[in-house]
Amino acid sequence: MDKLNGTNITNGANTTAHDKVLEAPMLNLTPDAFLHGLTAYIALAMLLGLPGNIIVVIVNGRIKTPTATDWMIIYLAVSDICSLVVCGPSFILMITKLWNYFMPSSICSFHFMIMNACFMASTILITVIAVIRRSVMINNREQMSARISKLIGAFVIFLSIVLGSPSLILNKNTPSGFCYFDKQKAQLQTIVYGVYMLIILISNAITCVCYLSIVPKIRNATRVAPTENINNAFVRTRRAAIKATMCLALVSVVFLFSTVAPLTVVTILNASNHNVGVVMNTFIFVLSRFYFTNNFANPLIYLWMNSRFRQHVCGMFQRSSRNTDT
Repeated sequence: MDKLNGTNITNGANTTAHDKVLEAPMLNLTPDAFLHGLTAYIALAMLLGLPGNIIVVIVNGRIKTPTATDWMIIYLAVSDICSLVVCGPSFILMITKLWNYFMPSSICSFHFMIMNACFMASTILITVIAVIRRSVMINNREQMSARISKLIGAFVIFLSIVLGSPSLILNKNTPSGFCYFDKQKAQLQTIVYGVYMLIILISNAITCVCYLSIVPKIRNATRVAPTENINNAFVRTRRAAIKATMCLALVSVVFLFSTVAPLTVVTILNASNHNVGVVMNTFIFVLSRFYFTNNFANPLIYLWMNSRFRQHVCGMFQRSSRNTDT
């Protein structure tokens, strides 16, 4: 009898463990060492990304005559701030499994809505920036005014929220408390993510074409030196435009490898119903969290490659220091 009872208890435990793996396969099939590393990584992303992107918004917002590019950068930074504020703590709670104890299902839906909305906003904004920079390099002027750019940025944010809203019904807590996909709506989820992938592919194709088309222009412009017909001011302005374009092109590259690639492999994993083994699940789980790289890398890229941004940041801190001293 005891043997029978012991067998029943063991089988019950195995069944429970199996159910949890099915509820959140990537989380439960990932070794603890990787989970601890990811928790530290997300915390670091928040530590660097939140103040960095807030500085980007303040610096660009203080420009007296902001350009179309400046407005797009502001909206991109706001998107990164929202992602870090909402999704950073949520992912830490999920990874440590503290989420299961007290977080309601409605917050799970909100988390995924913000995550998808911020992702789509960043994708489209980076494409708009690429179109603007192509116009600057080819026509020596921005394709749109700052006012139009401001309106387009606001529309992109609104559109992204609409695109992310299906998560309100597609994602919820599982019976064990994991924040995951609602398996009963798997078909609708496939359609929604198919739309996401289509937008991503089109946007990144446009971004790549825009930057690749101006490579010859950049090569020729870097060889231009002041002459009788070309003054120093024009050459300095042109080289500043080249540096700004290269800076934003690097932002696009970081976004492509830290965000688009992980989303693609996660989509493939979901389509395979996670039947890829522990090693591949772990690899994809870690890779899928690398999109936080994009959230904190942009301010660092601006500091490294954009001299105007560095000067504004230094000036802002110097004024703050003088005010503190007085």
